[in-house]
Amino acid sequence: MSQEGRQREVREKTQQLLHGSLKHVRAAALAAALVPLAAVAVTPAVAQQFSSGGAVVPSPCDFTTSGGFVLTDLGKEANFGAHGGCKSDGFWGHLNFVDHTTGYHVDSIAITGYLTPLQGSNIRDVCGMATTNNPSDPQPVLFRVRLIDNGEPGVADQFGIRLSTGYSVTTRLLNAGMRGGGNVQLHAPNPSTVGPTPSPTEQTMCGGVAEP
Repeated sequence: MSQEGRQREVREKTQQLLHGSLKHVRAAALAAALVPLAAVAVTPAVAQQFSSGGAVVPSPCDFTTSGGFVLTDLGKEANFGAHGGCKSDGFWGHLNFVDHTTGYHVDSIAITGYLTPLQGSNIRDVCGMATTNNPSDPQPVLFRVRLIDNGEPGVADQFGIRLSTGYSVTTRLLNAGMRGGGNVQLHAPNPSTVGPTPSPTEQTMCGGVAEP
């Protein structure tokens, strides 16, 4: 299949899943259904980094909001706004990320998972699908964002991101631990923060994208 045809198939399948009648089913199925299409450019070296599973939906579920910037390995700023959680038997959230080293922009179109590697921890991962401004990326890409709330005022909070294309910013302190870098806020559960039943697996939620 040509690249144009593959991208058209991805768009059509995305729309079918996004507009399905069972909200919690489509949220859990999005990443898994699109992995063979969105990951066509992943190299064997990148594939070896994919996790084998184990992270789960928090119980009781909750939600996380965040915004700020981290310094990349090149010392440039990468700005982000990332939110996610459980809501009304499904998942909720959004990601907006810009790496100012190259101007690379990632904007989410669907949230397919919200999970933690350890129940009771302050670590949350948000998984989903996004579009990018790189024409060579197979659209949409899969993403996995890590958010760690280490208390106020946020100087010890952490952010990381990994895409199915192999792009990543390993989890690191906001603004290298200096003030003014932003904040990650883990919020307590409430009556609306109910996830899908049964809870999807890590593979289903994140499509094989490893922890950042």
